[in-house]
Amino acid sequence: MKNVISVSQEAFDNGAKVAVCSTSNEKAVQGIVDTMLPEFADRIPVFAGDVVKNKKPWPDIYIHAAETMRLNPTRCVVIEDTHIGSRAGKAAGMRVCVTKSIYTENEDFSTADAVFDCIGDAGDERFSFQDLTTPGAFWQGTNSSFIAPGATGRVVAVEPHD
Repeated sequence: MKNVISVSQEAFDNGAKVAVCSTSNEKAVQGIVDTMLPEFADRIPVFAGDVVKNKKPWPDIYIHAAETMRLNPTRCVVIEDTHIGSRAGKAAGMRVCVTKSIYTENEDFSTADAVFDCIGDAGDERFSFQDLTTPGAFWQGTNSSFIAPGATGRVVAVEPHD
């Protein structure tokens, strides 16, 4: 959880937009964000599965978030913890970073752009905001956007301001 806070803070410090995207209902996800990330809750919109026609693995939630936040999907990075979430992010045209969980460690993440065993805690971080948005760290080409881990282990959409 500490690295979720750290990555989120780093994103905000760099002028990025952050959002949580989940297949769960909005009220439940907002409650988790309010509890787990209270310092950011007023700046992190929640995009929940109950606002789109098709849930993951369809890309609807990511496309909806990008459109609502006026982000170019190709400039976003998704952090996911499931195969269906990873598929949804890729189908939305976004880059996908997977952080495995004990429930998903054996799923096939071969289509993800980067895979980590976990997010990591303070002092043992697996990646930073800069890693996720800097060409050459994990990605090829130029990409200044980011979709980071949400409080639920799902997703956050982020793009630095120009």
